[in-house]
Amino acid sequence: MLSWFRNGGCSNSDAPHRQKLTTMWRGLGAFALLCSVGVVVRAQDVPPGIIARFDVTQRLEYSDNPGLDEDGDSDFFGRTILDFGLESVTSIQRLSLNLGTDIEEFRDDNDQDFDFDNSFANLNYSRQTRDAFARGELRYRETNTDSDFFDDDDIDQDASIINNDEGTRVSYGFTLGGGIGQDAPIGASFDWFYNEINYEDTDDPDLNDSTLSDLSGQVDFVITPRVTTSLTGIYNDFDTDDPDGTDRETKGLGGAASFLVSDILTANVGLRYDRIERTGGTDRTDEGVSGDLGLTRALPNGSVGVNYSSDVFANDDGRRSFFSVNRDMDLPRGALFFSLGVTGADAVGSDPLIDANYRHDLPTGQLNFGLSQRVNVDDDDEENISSSLRASYDQQINSLSSYGINFSFFNRNELGDDGNDGQRYDLGLTYRYDLTRDWGLVSGITHTFSTEDDEDDRRRTTVFVGLQRSFNWNP
Repeated sequence: MLSWFRNGGCSNSDAPHRQKLTTMWRGLGAFALLCSVGVVVRAQDVPPGIIARFDVTQRLEYSDNPGLDEDGDSDFFGRTILDFGLESVTSIQRLSLNLGTDIEEFRDDNDQDFDFDNSFANLNYSRQTRDAFARGELRYRETNTDSDFFDDDDIDQDASIINNDEGTRVSYGFTLGGGIGQDAPIGASFDWFYNEINYEDTDDPDLNDSTLSDLSGQVDFVITPRVTTSLTGIYNDFDTDDPDGTDRETKGLGGAASFLVSDILTANVGLRYDRIERTGGTDRTDEGVSGDLGLTRALPNGSVGVNYSSDVFANDDGRRSFFSVNRDMDLPRGALFFSLGVTGADAVGSDPLIDANYRHDLPTGQLNFGLSQRVNVDDDDEENISSSLRASYDQQINSLSSYGINFSFFNRNELGDDGNDGQRYDLGLTYRYDLTRDWGLVSGITHTFSTEDDEDDRRRTTVFVGLQRSFNWNP
């Protein structure tokens, strides 16, 4: 449903001159995968070679409302969870494959005794040399619309995803990126993100198929060791199957410059002429100059920066402004990034934007926290601010047992007078006990609460217990 978004709190570029001057952050999507799937260990911890892992979990579940319906019935059923991960690493390239699915057994409201849910596939490849890089991703995911199995890319494209009726959501797409001349006088880079969301077996009028294609590129020219200029271009195309919805096409071409004022201070400036054409529910064209200005100061343990931008935007005013102050720091046992900002448009006023990512490593555990707020425009041309908060705590009790706590909160705040706001909370507690080297006893409880202004509240509590078997291969 969402065609265009801007993460005002995190739009600052605090890297050296070769990095893009305007960055679209998708950090919370990676954070969600690290907290939920965990099929393959973190990339920086993977030694050269091939690592494969296959996990099989068989558990019994009781849920008072497994379909997350307004008046759902309780059910007792089985679930088999299959996860497979393969990663190959060399000194210059990395290839990873992740596959998984859930098999629900003997659900009362399923037409068959066995039903597949939460199926996903991800193929990632990256290659880095001294002067060039390339990366790519193929992804596929199919899940029930009542599931919490989604990431922030889904929310960016369709913020109603947090409050869905019955049905199946299929999401698939790819990401491509590359660059050459990283250490040369002339260099170039590009990023292409493509994603489709399709809905099946649903009559919810708010669930409409959509396609998003987002392409950006730039050519860099190193004028002096302290000055780099760039030619920049963007293309964004959003199409919706909503008969009353609005399709959007965005084109932009401009220039940017990065100045190394001193050894610790960098200034960035950019100007781009943008044109946004809307057709369908709204027929309108907005065009003009988008500009941004930023300062970044390096510190002994990170950096601090300030950014301001005024962008052509697909709203009633045709423009939106962003201002933010951000801090990135390394901590003795982790890392912290936060950004405090404000965004405004004449028609709806100003709103705060906050972004934060925090990791704290403990002797026998880890704490993770992530918060992201983004400005979106849905296919009805209504602006909203989507907030995503995720937190997790994992603790090793002893050599045989461990537990984990996960919490996520999603909020859709529509800025118009007749906005349909929505929220969703997910809380989970899991416990694992290693029976042998490869076998483990797993148990836990989860609770989900979903609410929106135009619908009744929905709740679900699920208790489960089961066995997990892990197969690892590292030749």
